[in-house]
Amino acid sequence: MKKWIFAVLLFGLSWMDVSAVESFPADDGIGMNDLSIVLWADGYTNYLFGTNLTDSWKTPEKALGQAVGNSYDIVGLGRGGEITLTFSQGIADGEGADFAVFENGISSTFLELAYVEVSSDGIHFVRFPNSSLTPNPVGGFGHVDPTLVDGLASRYKQGVGTPFDLSALSATSNTIASGIHEYSPEFVTDFTNNIGLLDFEHVSYVRLIDIVGDGNYSDSGGYAIYDPYPTIGSAGFDLDAVGVINRSAVSGELQTITFEPIPHQQLDFQTLELSGEADSGLPVSFSVSGPAALTNSTLYFTGTGTVEVVASQGGSAVYAPASPVLRSFRIAEQVQHIFVEPISDSVAAPGYFTVQAYSSSGLPVHLYVDSGEGVVGELNHVYVLPSSAGTVTLRASQPGDAFTAPAEDVLVEFRVLETPEDLVGFAEWEAAGDYPALAYSKSIDRFGRDALKLSYELPSVVQGTSRLLVSENLQTWTNAVPEITTQTVTNGMVETELLVPATASNQFFRVQFEGNQ
Repeated sequence: MKKWIFAVLLFGLSWMDVSAVESFPADDGIGMNDLSIVLWADGYTNYLFGTNLTDSWKTPEKALGQAVGNSYDIVGLGRGGEITLTFSQGIADGEGADFAVFENGISSTFLELAYVEVSSDGIHFVRFPNSSLTPNPVGGFGHVDPTLVDGLASRYKQGVGTPFDLSALSATSNTIASGIHEYSPEFVTDFTNNIGLLDFEHVSYVRLIDIVGDGNYSDSGGYAIYDPYPTIGSAGFDLDAVGVINRSAVSGELQTITFEPIPHQQLDFQTLELSGEADSGLPVSFSVSGPAALTNSTLYFTGTGTVEVVASQGGSAVYAPASPVLRSFRIAEQVQHIFVEPISDSVAAPGYFTVQAYSSSGLPVHLYVDSGEGVVGELNHVYVLPSSAGTVTLRASQPGDAFTAPAEDVLVEFRVLETPEDLVGFAEWEAAGDYPALAYSKSIDRFGRDALKLSYELPSVVQGTSRLLVSENLQTWTNAVPEITTQTVTNGMVETELLVPATASNQFFRVQFEGNQ
């Protein structure tokens, strides 16, 4: 805090005039693609989720690796929850910021806050000194001035990290030792009990603790902290990633492991062959936890539940150990995927339409606006058009249930135009007979099963949609609910690529085009 606040404390006043306080800089954020970031968290422990958090956000593995910078690829902490990320290669106190914390804030003022603590042994944690000068409670979707927040994550919107400098802990230690400071007795006691056990050259743990923003949590000076409250569903801090700028010294040449994400698996698939490689050429080993057994590189499923696989390379006389790569997936009785019918161009408000989205499991699909304007009903799929033109991307998800694994999210694009002059009615297009060419080929799906791949293009201005039908006798046709591998708008064409698992030996498919309802 600033000297002015210290003077107020001397006079024993319980209020503070924020307008008289010098604000903190809000221009020191670090972009997720900043070349100064040399590595990312490679493990986690002690994930203790708080309240008001749905199961779909309880995904700690999504905090590992590089920041993604969107609203969905995160782990939610819930109200008052916490997580500890691990760094096998360590964080060191170097020049400037040493690491950065990335949250998924949707704007530069919708800030959900968390304490940031570091440790070398995973037992004794030291909290960064922090200040929150927001004077009043903030509503559930209210705003926080980032210049009134310091030493907390996160002060920036998604894609931009809040920097932390380990030297701030040394400075705080010196300030406390001087006896002239503004910290609360609780902060001082906790800090002094742990700072002596921190190795500034090898920090291996970063802990994030969600701050419930109702004023019952305090900053280092004992002042109430306010952030958006109450929020539900994905309450609390939403962690995207933690990136390291200054790493601990290593002995040997650096190496990295390539180990691709593993899709959710179906129990009756029985096995999964693991594949990973190090750019050093040294062999990669695997370890597993959860309902699976490992023999060499083959994973055998032993039940349903969450499985975590870690790929490691321990180094050699030439190479330093690589950062391990953790992959998490669920084994369930069945897997599923999502199909969203292609969406044609529309005209800006007023107006609305219903998006047709299905899951292969029959479970309800959840829709969200991933980018662009407009509002969509999560479960009724009614999209209300915005007043301005632009490209809109919708995200479709299905979180699964006790029997079914979550589906991979699907992103679909469409355009909102200013005027209707360029739109083409479906009957007009049908009468012209300009039907798209349908390309198809044999393929395999992400589980290694034989599949049929179909692709076609449809002008986005045509007021119609398409779906894939399947039949075993050419008489009765039903919705095939294929898996979407591509659906984007490029140069006015909706490009669609579909994948259908070959589940029967005698199947016929057709793409059906029809006008918008």
